[in-house]
Amino acid sequence: MAVFELSSEQYKNGRRPFVATLYELQPPDCVVDDVGTKYNKNGITFLEEYAANTLDSIKDMSVRVEFIDEDRTMISGHGDTGISDGLPVFENATVVGHCTEGYIDDVVINGEVKRCVCAKGTLDEMCYPAFVSSLHEQLQNGGSIDGSIEIFRTKNNKEIIYKKGWIEKGRIPTEYIHSGWDMVINPADPSSTLLELNNSKGNKEEKSNMEFDMNEVKSAIQTTISELNSKEKEFTTQISELNEQLSEKESLITDKDAKIVELNATVEQVQKALDDLKKECESYWAEREALEKELGELKAKARLGELNTAISGFTDDERKYAEVEINSFNENPIEGNVENILSKIYAGIGQASKAEELRIAEQNSNKNNKVDVEDIFSEMSIEDSVSDEDINIF
Repeated sequence: MAVFELSSEQYKNGRRPFVATLYELQPPDCVVDDVGTKYNKNGITFLEEYAANTLDSIKDMSVRVEFIDEDRTMISGHGDTGISDGLPVFENATVVGHCTEGYIDDVVINGEVKRCVCAKGTLDEMCYPAFVSSLHEQLQNGGSIDGSIEIFRTKNNKEIIYKKGWIEKGRIPTEYIHSGWDMVINPADPSSTLLELNNSKGNKEEKSNMEFDMNEVKSAIQTTISELNSKEKEFTTQISELNEQLSEKESLITDKDAKIVELNATVEQVQKALDDLKKECESYWAEREALEKELGELKAKARLGELNTAISGFTDDERKYAEVEINSFNENPIEGNVENILSKIYAGIGQASKAEELRIAEQNSNKNNKVDVEDIFSEMSIEDSVSDEDINIF
């Protein structure tokens, strides 16, 4: 069970059931010489043997809060304003419900099992719907509700009775009643808190343990609320301005998106045109290469025809003078030179002609020499003949 549990059911009579842990009971073995060695922030050591006798006083005990805002959802302390005629006065407190039953039970608090005095009761949701709703929301969000128990003297005593009298720490109340339970923002211990009433030192002690003046707290909270309200208006204005700016930015973004879509479409069109042009260029270059190849073949044939025509008048022997050049021309007609081939052939023919002329001249020279010899001998024969005849005649 938690320190405070609120029923999730709403009843038509306007009463919302709750269960609360009022305060923790300490083990008997913590008592040494009638003084507790374990106690809450207020120095109280509650023992089960005495608390069990006070459970009946929890029935019909009021549940109070001290509201500090107009919406009656924010709370602070007990709402006490002092003591009048020996009776504690809570003029700043508001009764929001009542307890219907008190009992003792084991409660798990922060993962630790503790023996506690507990209470069941109802809250007046009909009169305080906003407050009950805020409690429910706080619990649903994992929060906790802190409380403070108030004890009072019994009707037969003038003050609360302690086992060894009033001492600052470890005092053990033996005769008392429960007079009220408050929801507060500053509990004295994790289970609940205690406010000792009708005790000459109790009120002062409670004040000192609170560690601050509640009026100062309320004033500070109210000032903070006022500042928050002012800030809320300021922030609301800023939020409105930011929303307008955001709307303008969203409009600009929408326009930019539209332009981007348009540009993307244009880019796609340009890309398609580029792709088409690329394909056309590739087709053109392929066609150009084919034409250049065909043109080269035609030029080669023409050049070969030109060479054949140029050397057609020469004999095979004459062509051999430029055989190397002719073979080179056939391999690469475009780069070949017909004039060089003709020059080479003519040069070969010229050299052959000169050689032939020399040969003929030599032959002629030899013939001339033979004639001269014969002539000499002929002359000699003639001369001899003449002499003989001459001789014979005479």
